[in-house]
Amino acid sequence: MPVSKGQVLAVIEDPQYIQLQQDYLTAKAQLAFNESEYNRQKDLNQSKAASDKVYEQAKAAYQTQNVLVRSLAQKLSLIGLNPDGINPDNISKSIRVLSPINGFVASVNVNIGKYVRPEDVLFELVNPSGVHLSLTVFEKDVHRLFIGQKLVAYTNIDPGKNITALSG
Repeated sequence: MPVSKGQVLAVIEDPQYIQLQQDYLTAKAQLAFNESEYNRQKDLNQSKAASDKVYEQAKAAYQTQNVLVRSLAQKLSLIGLNPDGINPDNISKSIRVLSPINGFVASVNVNIGKYVRPEDVLFELVNPSGVHLSLTVFEKDVHRLFIGQKLVAYTNIDPGKNITALSG
């Protein structure tokens, strides 16, 4: 089946997607509070109205929360969700798997309702613009091959059309 770059190949649903978005929004809200508390303590510390310890605690809390928000944003990006577009009104239970190339679906390794793990290969895509030739050579013939050697091959679909290539 032909596919275009950016075309939806599958939709995956998981409660963990909801939890990740919830964690991101909660951390982002806490970051806003920590930032204002940090700025307040900074002003108080400059005028010596607050101790250095309270200021350092506020600074550490702000920096820690900032790291958490950034890491959660990267996790969201990794699964194809835009962190800037997430708000409490549009939390999604699903993500779309998009085709990274123009080409063809060589095989589909999933079906509707199947649970998939992160290491599972869902689809095998083929980009027909470049042909890759893989050869099996008998050990007694290996000495006859060299890098840069001209090779001629053909496909079973069109045996009359020869494909010329260089070994590499």
